[in-house]
Amino acid sequence: MSEAAAGRDLVALPRAAVLMLWTSAYLRGDLGPDDAARMSFGLGRSGPSGQGADLFDWMTSLKRLPLAQLRLVLPVPGRLAGLVGPPAAIPAALEAGQAIVVTAAGIADHTLIPQLTAVEVEDRQVNAVTWHRIAAPVGAQVPPAATSGSARQELLQALQRTAQGSVDLDLVPDEPVEPARIPATWISTALPRHVDPSAAHLLVLAARTLLLTRAEIDEGHGHTVHLAEALTRRGLLDELHDAARSALVETVERIVAEATG
Repeated sequence: MSEAAAGRDLVALPRAAVLMLWTSAYLRGDLGPDDAARMSFGLGRSGPSGQGADLFDWMTSLKRLPLAQLRLVLPVPGRLAGLVGPPAAIPAALEAGQAIVVTAAGIADHTLIPQLTAVEVEDRQVNAVTWHRIAAPVGAQVPPAATSGSARQELLQALQRTAQGSVDLDLVPDEPVEPARIPATWISTALPRHVDPSAAHLLVLAARTLLLTRAEIDEGHGHTVHLAEALTRRGLLDELHDAARSALVETVERIVAEATG
């Protein structure tokens, strides 16, 4: 672990979010691109596949773009806002559940998407990560970054409504998420030293809520007997899931923007 990460608690985040955070640490001069690239693979059993974009080269190339910005997208079917194409990038981003859209002077330059391959190393299963760099269509524009600050309040309000409701969702975002509920597309990481405590707390809260609600949604309505209760439960889960996703995206983008602005 690098000096920049020493002493910081671990948080599980989408791999694209982790890459953005450590890239911002490099762009603000806190550590070199080699260390930032290494930290971007997190602290789990994963590493570069040797194919696709080299993160060292990718990070250093950002300094050659005019007014470069990094945008985090966490797409789900029917919710593709933020992706800029080309068409080949859409299914890849959906499969990964994440993407980084890089802009230059407000115009989309390319999209970066992780792909995982399970390999066996010394009798252990590990994930080899390939980052695919896909050029954006010429002149593609993206909407302004989510920096209104409302996502944090909306997440806290959604959590409060859930706690006061009659449906028991069994969500405890104050505690670490079980490893079995963390998908391979996410990775645990220490946070760079420029992430302030308030932002770090919100990242943890949003990430845990996103993981827990996703797991509950995937498990279906097995906790309920009556259809009405099942529908109410699903509505609360969807609301929490959307609020947590928005909060995570907004927080990561603000951290990166403040570090590189």
